[in-house]
Amino acid sequence: MNHSTVQPAFRVTTENQPATETSHPHDLVSSKIPERLTKQELQAFSRISPFQAAFGITVEWAGILTAILLAEWAATLWVTLPAIVWIGSRQHALLVIAHDAAHFRLLPNRTWNDWVGNVLLAWPMFISVQGFRHFHGAHHKYLAAEGDGNRELWGTHDKTGNVTKEWLYPKSTGALVGKILWRAAGFTGLFWMLRGIVGGFQFGMSPAAKAARLVWLGIAVWLFTITETWLGFVVYWAIPYCTWHIAVQYIRLICEHSNVPGRNEYSLTRTTQTTWFERLFFLPHHVGLHLEHHWYPSVPYYRLPQLHRHLMQRDSYAQNASISPSLWTSLRDVTRGADMPRDPT
Repeated sequence: MNHSTVQPAFRVTTENQPATETSHPHDLVSSKIPERLTKQELQAFSRISPFQAAFGITVEWAGILTAILLAEWAATLWVTLPAIVWIGSRQHALLVIAHDAAHFRLLPNRTWNDWVGNVLLAWPMFISVQGFRHFHGAHHKYLAAEGDGNRELWGTHDKTGNVTKEWLYPKSTGALVGKILWRAAGFTGLFWMLRGIVGGFQFGMSPAAKAARLVWLGIAVWLFTITETWLGFVVYWAIPYCTWHIAVQYIRLICEHSNVPGRNEYSLTRTTQTTWFERLFFLPHHVGLHLEHHWYPSVPYYRLPQLHRHLMQRDSYAQNASISPSLWTSLRDVTRGADMPRDPT
């Protein structure tokens, strides 16, 4: 059974591997997907809705602009500080939708998928869809193995292939809090901004896309200059990016891949269910449903809850998958000593 028509982003089986009744377009190099969907189920869950994509993008940008207007109107630190937290969480939400674009799950047309994903989602966040796809494709293909794109992107392993001290779990609560605070202190955010601006011109960017990005950056610089709003850019974009956004990015990755119990296909990553508050400020757009995403990356973010409910009806999934009932449970699980340190990828 060949499902390649609904998994256009990354083909994780080798090119010479024939489609058989046991092969599957989402299988990893080192393991198989245990909970197989039928062709009809996979097609239904993988349907792209341009309306839902457009709605998600519009809501996030509207939330950002509203926070800026309120902070400017109030002109007080007591409003500006919450606005920074809110905008940082919305920046994270934009990247989650950009993640769908990297999987070609934003729009049915691949050309429009990348252009819209870049202009409205990735470029404002200092990256490109193509650049993210370069690392994220390897993350899906080689999950928890040599070649995993997270090893290079997040520095989870050293050159010898061993887990770095920063990414070795479980940690003490103090060490975990210290890591997140250090990463949110600004230096990591500045590094990611510069790295993304440079890296955004690499990894699959066509000459036309590179030229368009240069023009886009030039227009942004020109607008901030003639309107004398560079201070606003720093306060309402750079600071949220370098503080709250960076913090929740690390929190999300820790919840996804650190100290997941078990050593089988059900423990490739952790699924974190969230409250409305956690979805709003930490894990937006169902990004916490991560095992479902790794098994079926052709499913857009707005259909992941439906996929999760479908899989939960299967006893094997409900009994074996690593599912946390909340963000705080996931963070507790990476701090309360487990039987052995876990590889974060």
